[in-house]
Amino acid sequence: MDHRRKMLATASSQAQGPEFIVDRFSDLPVEVSHHILSFLPFKDIGQVGCVSKRCLELYLSYPSLVFNPSHHQRNNMWRRLEAFNYFDKFLANRDSNKIECFRISWDYHSVKFARAFNELLRISTWIRHAARCNVQVLDLDFDMQCRVPLELLPSSISACKSLRTLVIDFKWNILKWPSSNFLTNLQCLKLNRVQIEGLELFDKWIPCCNFLKELQLVYVSGIKRMTVISSSLESFSFVHYDRNPLCYLGISCEKLEDIHIQWQCASLSGKSLNIFAPNLKYLKWGGNLMDHQNLGNLMCLEKAEIYLYPKVDESDKVFEVLCSIGRSKVLILNEETMKALCRKSPMPTLDGISYLGLRTSSLSDELFPKMVSLLNGMTTLRKLCITSNPSFIRWRPLDAPDNSSRYNTSCCGSHNLACMHELQEVIIELSNGSNEWKLAKYILEHIQSLKKMVILYSSKQKEDVVLRKKTEMISAATVVFQKK
Repeated sequence: MDHRRKMLATASSQAQGPEFIVDRFSDLPVEVSHHILSFLPFKDIGQVGCVSKRCLELYLSYPSLVFNPSHHQRNNMWRRLEAFNYFDKFLANRDSNKIECFRISWDYHSVKFARAFNELLRISTWIRHAARCNVQVLDLDFDMQCRVPLELLPSSISACKSLRTLVIDFKWNILKWPSSNFLTNLQCLKLNRVQIEGLELFDKWIPCCNFLKELQLVYVSGIKRMTVISSSLESFSFVHYDRNPLCYLGISCEKLEDIHIQWQCASLSGKSLNIFAPNLKYLKWGGNLMDHQNLGNLMCLEKAEIYLYPKVDESDKVFEVLCSIGRSKVLILNEETMKALCRKSPMPTLDGISYLGLRTSSLSDELFPKMVSLLNGMTTLRKLCITSNPSFIRWRPLDAPDNSSRYNTSCCGSHNLACMHELQEVIIELSNGSNEWKLAKYILEHIQSLKKMVILYSSKQKEDVVLRKKTEMISAATVVFQKK
């Protein structure tokens, strides 16, 4: 053993010429050694296990397991079988050492012999083994062309009190939800591209899971109505496109602090969104406005990101949404939401906001006065950020006529933008035309509280920026030109 340790000396240490060199890696505490190994791919950790008896022990006790065959292994019959046999043997040799995280990436359809090798049964056996080893994180990423119900959550998992996080991505396959008393100690559940069979059991399970803090439902199909009721949930994400007839989403969670909803559908008829989250701090909502939406009384809201695509006649609905989130200190809007809001007469007052972010395709003549109207009366605004979608930015020669920017800075003055006497920082991303330049010049010349302005530009706009820098702007603020 001592002889093998001496053989592990590094070249630099050998150059110093000591008689006895200690294998410092093997002498490290187990936790430290495992942390060092965590920077290696799992297959390389197996090679480390061949160095010495101590390294083999570290390999077999390594708490984060990954089964993810290479492309060559997945598509070659014998190499695929070899990968499964190797992992079977590995789990048998590691015995009951604790498993903190177990990730399985498996495709069923890549070869016709997957069924012949009983791969599904073997994976189910691995999951049972992980449950016996007190697994804390279970991550299943399966790709199957055949749409059949999968019972990959065996009864042994139900009794696994150590499991804290369950991540499932089934590529649109069917997941049979076991029961309403399944994994009631779970703290985090993430379902992606899954069709749930037994949705009524799933709905009943959520209130029974008293420790659940994070729930993510991304492209979960087969849902017509969903009600999320929880006394412990703190973060909820829901991403849904019109792949199934979801008509109602209800959220009732007193401790909920973070909601992310992306709900897009072709037909809005009969669709409703109802939220009761009195302690909500962060709301991100994108997609369509529903027939009916009730966001409740969001007294604790700190940040709201609204990326809606309202119809022309939905200005009143947008106004109601803004009234619900009016106490937020940070507000970020996309161009479509801002346009719909500005169609409302009179314009709503958004006083109390300290940070305003506007995501636009470009600051066109149509959008420019609407944005100025929105800024009107924002006496508490301290930071303004206007960014453009890069896909809309096109190069325009400097000598070409700028027909897209007919507004002058008197538009800003007529809307009393000088009342923004707390504004300290502005970030403007250049797009087409010159409206961004006009707005920047007006703010620099009239907002005396301004301390810093950052102007973002692309490589194609560099020549234009060089010429604009020479334009005299009277301001004590620091102006930074930054290439994206």
